[in-house]
Amino acid sequence: MSGAAPVGREVAAGMALHGEGLRTLARERRLWLPAAVPFVLGMLALGLAALAIASQAGALWGWTAGWLPWPEAGAWYAWLWVGPARAVLAAAGALLFAAACGAVLAAAWILAGALGAPFLDALSRRVETLATGGVQDGSDGGVGGMAREALRAVALELRRGTFFAAVQAGLFLAGVLLPGGALLAPPAMLLFAMLFLPLDYAGYTHDRRRVPFRARRRWILAHRARMLGFGGAAFATLLVPGLNFLAMPGLVVSGTLLALRTPIPEPERELEPPRPREPSEADAPQAPRS
Repeated sequence: MSGAAPVGREVAAGMALHGEGLRTLARERRLWLPAAVPFVLGMLALGLAALAIASQAGALWGWTAGWLPWPEAGAWYAWLWVGPARAVLAAAGALLFAAACGAVLAAAWILAGALGAPFLDALSRRVETLATGGVQDGSDGGVGGMAREALRAVALELRRGTFFAAVQAGLFLAGVLLPGGALLAPPAMLLFAMLFLPLDYAGYTHDRRRVPFRARRRWILAHRARMLGFGGAAFATLLVPGLNFLAMPGLVVSGTLLALRTPIPEPERELEPPRPREPSEADAPQAPRS
């Protein structure tokens, strides 16, 4: 029991960050604008994806399930095996069609997240300023530095989303193709999603600090109880249609608080080496004075 109590407190602490994040977002008006843009982008992306699925449902069904055989019964007694075979094939076709629709929606979600990444990064910066009085940032200053950071935020968010989709697709295929995989794949996909969500929503804070992926992975595993509490509550929120759009900015706020409250120790960050400085006239060798 003594070991279970700290674990329970860590899980509860991870879950409680979401409530604090939502209260912060509701209280601080300076957070509303960078929170609103990703919400609108997400609604537009998924709305267009749903419209595309509805308008091309026949073609999508033909591509995903049209190649499956459809046995015919030559006599009445053949229905003893044709009927069950048709039921299995129909279920397989429906599963493939649902997976294709999910892939289209996931691609739209990833695209919306990538386009909204600069605004979510700005949201995370403002939260860090509110929490600590400043922003720890390894980027260059000026307008050029801000533009590079915006493009970098898009690229990193796109990479995280692609990584998540690839792992989940691999687990799904393993569940379909491997014996016994249908029992193991769903809990494995759920566990991975719960651990990925804190990695993703704390990513804006870690990106600014140039924390490499291996240090973030160790961070997740070192605080896995808190991460599971954070990720489990976030996952449950994202399952609710419509609420997932409203929750995304709040998850970025709570993810920023998670990164600040559970920092990666400085020696473990293994920060990326700084970019070499451009040579200037001051670096040129000077002629000896007479």
